[in-house]
Amino acid sequence: MMKKQLLSALLAGALSVSLAVPALGAEAEPAAAPSYPVLTQDGTQYVPLRSIAEDLGLSVAWDQTTLTATLSNGIWSIQLQPMAGTADVSYVEGAVEAPILLQDDRIYIDPDFLSKYADTVVTVDGDSATAAADAMAGTRNDIRANDYGVKQSYEYERYEVMVPMDDGVKLRTIVYKPVGEGPWPTAFTRGPYPQQEATKDALGEEYASRGFAYVYQYCRGKGGSEGEYVANVDERADGITSLNWLNDQDWVESIGIHGHSYLALTTWIVGDALPEKVKALHAQCYGVLRNLSVSHSGLVAADNIIAWTMQNCTDVYDYDYYLESAQYLPGIKADDDLWGGNVEGYDDWINHPDFTAPYWDEGCWGDLKNAIPEIDVPVAIFGGYYDHHYEGTIEAWNMLSEETRAQSHMVLGPWNHSFGFATSWKGGENYTYDVNTDTFNWFYSIMVNDTAPATGVDAYVVGDDEWVHLDSFPMESDGALTYYLTTEPTESNGTAYLLSSEPAAEADTISYVYDPTDPKLTEGGECLLTTGNLRGSNELSPAGYRDDVISFVSDPVAQDTTLAGNLVADLFVSTDVEDTAFTYTISEVDANGVAHNIRNGLLTLAYRNDRYAPAVYDYVPGEVVEMKIESLPIVWTVSAGNRIRIDISSSDFPEFTSHTNTVGNWAEQTETKIANQTIHLGGDYPSSVTLPTLSVAG
Repeated sequence: MMKKQLLSALLAGALSVSLAVPALGAEAEPAAAPSYPVLTQDGTQYVPLRSIAEDLGLSVAWDQTTLTATLSNGIWSIQLQPMAGTADVSYVEGAVEAPILLQDDRIYIDPDFLSKYADTVVTVDGDSATAAADAMAGTRNDIRANDYGVKQSYEYERYEVMVPMDDGVKLRTIVYKPVGEGPWPTAFTRGPYPQQEATKDALGEEYASRGFAYVYQYCRGKGGSEGEYVANVDERADGITSLNWLNDQDWVESIGIHGHSYLALTTWIVGDALPEKVKALHAQCYGVLRNLSVSHSGLVAADNIIAWTMQNCTDVYDYDYYLESAQYLPGIKADDDLWGGNVEGYDDWINHPDFTAPYWDEGCWGDLKNAIPEIDVPVAIFGGYYDHHYEGTIEAWNMLSEETRAQSHMVLGPWNHSFGFATSWKGGENYTYDVNTDTFNWFYSIMVNDTAPATGVDAYVVGDDEWVHLDSFPMESDGALTYYLTTEPTESNGTAYLLSSEPAAEADTISYVYDPTDPKLTEGGECLLTTGNLRGSNELSPAGYRDDVISFVSDPVAQDTTLAGNLVADLFVSTDVEDTAFTYTISEVDANGVAHNIRNGLLTLAYRNDRYAPAVYDYVPGEVVEMKIESLPIVWTVSAGNRIRIDISSSDFPEFTSHTNTVGNWAEQTETKIANQTIHLGGDYPSSVTLPTLSVAG
């Protein structure tokens, strides 16, 4: 009894204060890592529990009644029973061993325990140690936070297999699976990015310790796989072969395929050839109509396809060099002339701007498109309003068969391609929707519980910080705001004309000069990949900040107004060249006069009748024509008292390549011209902006 009382007193002194220190993500000046004493007893090393936990942002509490120390981080908790040398970890089934040593009024613990259960990497050097948060803690916590309370309850094994493809090339395949007879539900993914291996290993450990197998594989020529990597080309054949291999393993009970970006491509492209054990798909941020993310109205999505190609298919990527490459003419020769040689596939990607070009119905892109309607298992789809694959992601949902769509789920949020919060200036706390957690939930519910956890479409309302559930997307609006362009000056931060609720009675014009060698630079947008700081809704320059940027600003809106759908600028324009582009940015202007982009739009004269039809070069210089320029859909609430602004110009670089003002395919053009652009408004040319709206009840 005396020993127990003494231990109780020591513990009370060691952990008498409940601590809640700031999260590790808080900004602070870099500091040298603190050093901790290391004690050794009977061959086991021990480090101070409280000091390390406190420095790593964990909440620490001591319960004198139960003689229990509790560590927690808001997602998990660990209750240590020092007298028993055990611990209850919230995400682990049953008690676990916790080697503890008491000395000098401090509790010391085996660093291996912190590594295994508290996401802490302890480095011991003689009689001192340093500690740091495990870089994979976030990934692990994603799985620990699953909706079904599935805890770690299995030991697991990891091994590698070189799986042969049909032509004999072997692909490095990493297997995590629980120790036991099985068979096991199995998650599978394929990709070309070795830099993701630590993340995949963490997922493998978390899945396998919960009774799932987890298998990931590298594409040809990547991450230890044999063969040569040629982007996209081999993914269908290799994916089918690999799936059939996995389907034949007797330890596999069922299969769920998942992936983000390129790994979503490898998920989608086998959709019409799924073996019998495949029960679910989870695809994030990849458009199944690849041409939609490569070009728009004849202009190439430079920040996506040119930059990505340089990063993944060459050894010469540098950001400034990418910008130079995106302005190089002819664009189709950039690989040969600037990157050191032909990049297989690149010429085809940028040289087929027509949505209907036969190229996009052939080869891997045809396989991708044709696979979607044939998918017969539930699919979870994630997309971001500011992801360059957003349009093609929506198309994936609408291309699913009616039967498959009825048991599938699509989530559209305020994210960029990396799931970064892209509309932070509007505020919000409910925008997070973790894809790792959702993937586990999706697979567990379908493969273990035999039911889809959610169906339909969930879309985030920017500004309201809430989600709306829809049966389809884009949704049908139940109203509209229409503003007309005028030449009446208006008060604004910068130089702007009035957006009026009534069209001007008299016709008028506003003109500007567009020089392709001096393009307007993108300040924020939805079709960017590489220029990360521009992906999303950003603060814009003042209205009319360049001579070739013509701005129009509305009066303050009377009440909170939710825009829902595609924003449309209906412009009457003319120019003195045979082909050119007109662009816009629609933004919300706050009470301080600061504007942030909501949506961008782009259309060229050659595609003015239908951007999804082949180019038609029939414009006669000087002719006034109507151009209805439609943005990608969004759900966004403009705050009462704020204003709507539209900036009209003729370029948006590097979101898209700059129109040369010459006729023909941009990829093959070799020269530029200066264009004199004219916007016609009022009278017979009521240029306007129409914003579809949705009531809260709607």
